[in-house]
Amino acid sequence: MINLNYKSVSFSQNGTNLLGPIDLEINLRGITNVLGYNGAGKSLFLELCHALIMPQSGQIRWDGQPANTTRDSRGYIFQHRITLRRSVKNNIALPMQAAGWTKNIINKRLDELLYMAKLTSKANEPASTLSGGEAQRMALVRALATYPKLVIMDEPTSSLDPNATTEFEKLIKKIASSGVKFLWATHNVTQAKQFADDVIFIASGKVAEYSPGDIFFIAPKTLIAQQYIKGL
Repeated sequence: MINLNYKSVSFSQNGTNLLGPIDLEINLRGITNVLGYNGAGKSLFLELCHALIMPQSGQIRWDGQPANTTRDSRGYIFQHRITLRRSVKNNIALPMQAAGWTKNIINKRLDELLYMAKLTSKANEPASTLSGGEAQRMALVRALATYPKLVIMDEPTSSLDPNATTEFEKLIKKIASSGVKFLWATHNVTQAKQFADDVIFIASGKVAEYSPGDIFFIAPKTLIAQQYIKGL
């Protein structure tokens, strides 16, 4: 398991408090879904987790270490696809190159990742020509390139059609079964019911609930979570 600790964390912008204060300690044991209404603070929560932004107050630690010193142990997938102006394989290779891997090791890992994402035939094509589903599968294996313990995902299927979403979900199941942990924000309750080992429910910038998925979806503790699940 991977330990995540939020200690008195708050984030403000232009004098407005957007998130927190949050005190939360959890052990990520599989797939943890972050749920909440639009604007609740899900993306901010994930960005702070990965030290893409820093809190105005408080500390975030992974296994006892500051979030900004442990970023290499995590992968990250943004809600909006980030595709560099290069081939598919060169997009995926970027984190391995940044880590200083040799060409032979990179090429071996590339073969594995392209096969995993069903993109072998498109390896030398410009990444900009990929469909939405293909681009997100590319983003996923790029996040996995250097063998992270955890992948953080911010609504990665929100813009995908049902078929592309299904393909992405199949890949997640396969990767999760290998032991990689996921911290995954989604607006899709049906999707979360299928995947969530645990749920973090965020409301108005605060963690309203944290519980195992099977308990959360059957007996949420707060009224706002009950309304959310019912779609009200």
